[in-house]
Amino acid sequence: MLKELMKEKFIAAFKTREYIRRYPYELINNRITVAEKSGQYDLPLTDEQIINLIAKECKEREELLTIYKPEDEQYILAKYAIDELSQYLPKQMTEEEVISIIKRIKETESNPGKVIGLTVKEVGNRFDKSKIASLVKSV
Repeated sequence: MLKELMKEKFIAAFKTREYIRRYPYELINNRITVAEKSGQYDLPLTDEQIINLIAKECKEREELLTIYKPEDEQYILAKYAIDELSQYLPKQMTEEEVISIIKRIKETESNPGKVIGLTVKEVGNRFDKSKIASLVKSV
């Protein structure tokens, strides 16, 4: 299970006493703990839910990259966290793949809102959800 793997990676990185190696796993383990205690999820968390948490964490770190300069410590930590955690995310889809899904869904559904919802559901974490609405409009 992914949760145990994250804890193992954190412990291994903690033992090296290198903060930069520990940082990404500390972030995701904290996020998992908060999610478990929030009551929003059925316990135990599934791998899919943990992948969603990892995706959220990566997205937040990407936003930090726009704030800090490349020589700043926070930038370096955020970049390392993204590189380290993104290996647990599913392979990202291209815009062309998403457009083909949208076209297929449009054959059976004419309501743009439903097309967006069905596309988001089918794509999952493999594409940036904020771009789907504009792709639907362009198709």
